[in-house]
Amino acid sequence: MNKIIVTGGQGRFASTLKKYFSNKDIFYLNKKEFNILSPKSMENKIKKLKPKLILHLAAISRPLSIHEKEISKSIDINIIGTCNLVKICKKYSIKLVYMSSHYVYPCKKGNYKESDPLLPANNYSWSKLGGEGAVQMYLKNSLIIRIAMYETPFVHKFAFTNI
Repeated sequence: MNKIIVTGGQGRFASTLKKYFSNKDIFYLNKKEFNILSPKSMENKIKKLKPKLILHLAAISRPLSIHEKEISKSIDINIIGTCNLVKICKKYSIKLVYMSSHYVYPCKKGNYKESDPLLPANNYSWSKLGGEGAVQMYLKNSLIIRIAMYETPFVHKFAFTNI
C-alpha cells in the first residue's frame, strides 16, 4: 500500500477515520509532527515518510466565532497553511485531497452541484474557499471534497450517506 499522511491527525474527522482506516501506512499526524505553517517541518517529514497522498484535514473550524475574533489565525491555518501544503505537494509530486466545507455555498437551497455559484456567508467559509483556491491551482494532482460535518450526537432522525 502507498503511504498516506493525514494532517490534523488528532482532530474530530481524523479521529473518526482512525476507527475505520488504521494501518502502518497511514500516518495521522498532529500539528507538532506536521506543522502546515512550517514548510521545513513538512518537508522533513515528507522526506522521511515518502507519502504518495496527503489527506488534508488540518483546519480551524469550531467555534465559528473564532474566525471573526481571530481572523489572522483563521487565515494562517486555513489559507496560508493550505497554500504551504500545496507547494510542498507540488515539489514532491504528492497527490493532495483537501477536505473543504459545504459552507462555501450560499446554504439557502441545498443539493448544490459543483457548477453552482459559491458565496461564503462567514469568515470560516471564506477561509475554506481560500484554501480551495490554492488546491485548485494544483488541479492535476488534487481533489477537493466539500463535506457537511456536524456535532455528535447527531440531532436529526436520519442523514444521507454514500451519495
